[in-house]
Amino acid sequence: MRSPILFILVISFFVARSSELDSLMTVLDNEIKNKEKYEEIKKNRIEAISSFLKKQDLDSLERFRYNKLLISEFEKYSFDSTIFYIQENLNLARAIGRQDLLNESLITLGAQLRIVGRIKEADDILSKVDTTNLSIDQKIRFYNTKRNLFGHLCYSASTNNSWERYRSSYDQNRTTLLEFLPEDHDIYLEIRQKDLLDQGKTDAYIELNDYRLTKTAIGEPIYSLVTFERFLIYGILEESALQKKYLILSAISDLRGTIKDNASLTILASILYDEGDVERAYVYIQSAYEDAIQFNSILRFEQISKTLEPITRLYQELSDQQKKKLELNVLVISILSMVLLVALFLIYRQVKRLSVARNDLKESLDELNMVNEQLKAANQKQEVLNADLSESNLVKEHYIANFLNIHSEYINKIDNYQKLVKRMLLGRKYVQLLDQINSGKFVAGEVKEFYQTFDEAFLSIYPGFVDQLNNLLENDKSIQLAEGDLLNTELRIFALIRLGVTDSSTIAKVLRYSVNTIYNYRVKIKNRAKVDRGDFEKMVQNINAF
Repeated sequence: MRSPILFILVISFFVARSSELDSLMTVLDNEIKNKEKYEEIKKNRIEAISSFLKKQDLDSLERFRYNKLLISEFEKYSFDSTIFYIQENLNLARAIGRQDLLNESLITLGAQLRIVGRIKEADDILSKVDTTNLSIDQKIRFYNTKRNLFGHLCYSASTNNSWERYRSSYDQNRTTLLEFLPEDHDIYLEIRQKDLLDQGKTDAYIELNDYRLTKTAIGEPIYSLVTFERFLIYGILEESALQKKYLILSAISDLRGTIKDNASLTILASILYDEGDVERAYVYIQSAYEDAIQFNSILRFEQISKTLEPITRLYQELSDQQKKKLELNVLVISILSMVLLVALFLIYRQVKRLSVARNDLKESLDELNMVNEQLKAANQKQEVLNADLSESNLVKEHYIANFLNIHSEYINKIDNYQKLVKRMLLGRKYVQLLDQINSGKFVAGEVKEFYQTFDEAFLSIYPGFVDQLNNLLENDKSIQLAEGDLLNTELRIFALIRLGVTDSSTIAKVLRYSVNTIYNYRVKIKNRAKVDRGDFEKMVQNINAF
């Protein structure tokens, strides 16, 4: 059970560590991009201090103090400027006869020469310091510079004899330094840290290193130095991820503090080069090279040159390859663009054709719709005509049947009347015959029967005629029928009009009235209409059958 859990924990640890390194690398990339911003802040600070030196009323002591501030600003920023202002202070110290200020400047000059690897010159300068009259701070800086100087010589000694001689001088200066060095001073902690390393107590070394980090902040020279020492110890312990982490932190601190005398970025570029991250390595080594130019240290140039050449060469090779790929890609994209342009042209032409065809089709559809509408109207008219024709046929059929029936009955009546007249003539009943003829009963009966037959025949075809005609009249002026009547004279007149008999004289003959009577009836009814009088009879003619 432990093995899988342990495996998961290990994987999680490495994933977290990898994520942390990626984040730090991103921060470092951004710091390099912000390099000019930090440079501007540094230059503004230097300009502000320099502006005081332009004043004419400054005495030598004030100039010394402002020069010292500038030395502090230039110390890890520009070697030439640092030396210039140290030399200015040396001249001022000699001019005003202040040995303490002279010692201060000589120690600062020796430390600066030691930093850039000019060991012999540094030793010569430090030998001019009057050690009998040094302040505690000057003693710390003096003996620490001497200790570091002989430490450097030990590191570069070519023989055992020279190493032993340098080591003896190193130990002597270290012992003297510890006599008056406060235990909370960073130099004391640094010496104690080195002792732990010599004793193989790496855990205690790391613990003390952590403590030193709490006493400084990123962007300060001590932070850059302490994280660089942490990088070195993890190199000894072969902890590559942690080694890389603290090297990145040291480089970030150098950038934020505009520390041009640095080694972190150069070493990191070399590591990235070995890992195959050539593009990043090139950016870092170029930044380190710019710093070396700014600081103007031969020692840094020598260190950078060992890394700069292979990284630049490989980066150039990769750039050339990428350039060729880019050229090929540009060629391919150009060809594809031409193909795309041709395709777009063809598509455009096709779309244009489709648009024309669509417009033609729309016009055809519009014409077809118009024809359909015309056809629909014609069909509707045809349907009306068919309905009218059907109605006309039905009327004709109905009236033909009634006509045949009436004429058949009328022939029978004539025949019977003829037989009656013949019998009365044979029986010499002349007076009765004449009375019969003069009475008019026969004709009156025939007229009454004619009206009854007409009414029944008409209403069988137009059963709603009376109601529809009354709908055309004002509500209080509708035609009222006597009980038992089917139609009256007024209705018969308009019934004949509905049948197409519109001439008043013809209507008068059919109904056995005078023309004036028919005319008066027509006018009287039209005056009662609630529709336009001119349209009244047309609307009567449109009353539906059945």
